[in-house]
Amino acid sequence: MELITPTSPEKNYSNKKIVFLAGPIKGAPDWQARAIKDLADLDIYVANPRRENVQNFNLDLQVDWESKFLALADVIMFWIPPKVADVAGRDYAQTTRFELSEWSAKTHYNREYKKIVVGIDNAFFGKSYIVKRLVAENVAVYDSYAATLKAVRTLIKGSGRIFFTSDTHFGSTRAMTLSRRPFASAKEMDAAMILNWNNKVASDDVVYHLGDFGDLNIRPYLHGKIHLILGNYETDAIRENSALSAELEQCFASVLPHDTLTLKDNEPVYLIHKPSECKRDMFNLFGHIHGLRKVSTNGLNVGVDANHFAPLSEDDVLFFKNAILNHYDYEVFL
Repeated sequence: MELITPTSPEKNYSNKKIVFLAGPIKGAPDWQARAIKDLADLDIYVANPRRENVQNFNLDLQVDWESKFLALADVIMFWIPPKVADVAGRDYAQTTRFELSEWSAKTHYNREYKKIVVGIDNAFFGKSYIVKRLVAENVAVYDSYAATLKAVRTLIKGSGRIFFTSDTHFGSTRAMTLSRRPFASAKEMDAAMILNWNNKVASDDVVYHLGDFGDLNIRPYLHGKIHLILGNYETDAIRENSALSAELEQCFASVLPHDTLTLKDNEPVYLIHKPSECKRDMFNLFGHIHGLRKVSTNGLNVGVDANHFAPLSEDDVLFFKNAILNHYDYEVFL
């Protein structure tokens, strides 16, 4: 286990899973120290927002650090222990309540992977209301620290699932403007797509990105083992600068012009960037056209513009594959 704190130096944290310790600090016992000790046997990072030295505290830097690692985290552990001290002018766990609401809402529509684990001691005043709201968001709540920690350790083990996406164009104001993406800036767009990605994908999952990735500096902020199918932007860039090939090979698990993958229905799918290069005798996953079309008679657009700016899971792909091949009629493809 390696500890990350608000004063830790910057580095690439994509090589291990991250557990973020979210929960009250002011007026609370140092439960974070206990959690760090209890997770010490795992090969992970633990992000602890509690500062030992509160001198020269900078709220903006603290909030920025917490926002970054909440988004990067594979698991967010919320534990609310009983209060041990009153803090003048402050309700106990007031920030934690806000963060719980924020992150339960962010994971509400993710059926396959929720990265928050919530535990609330029975002695915490106001627990019943919070539990009622969280249950409505399909979030389980544990009554003890031990049960909460066990759930964290279970979630850390992960699943090794497969996801698909395309045409993120990270960092591109042009792509944002031409595709009319609902963001005020490329920075806001990147932050939203990173969050959407990490709310679905765990570090031990696999993602096939079907081209036009964009700013490679975003790669360390994304969960999963990423395989890149070359898009027209990467192909054109390599033609102008052959050294980019080596840089792409360093960023991604593999870099290919196309690929064929057998899904868990035991049937192959063809992975390609442009729909014009799809195979007629196979089901295809493609990108390139952004949100202009979701489906074809033998393929599915996995680009972010057609899929709520998030990757599609293998189960999502199989759902649409079945619908396209067996249920959609000619009206869909006119």
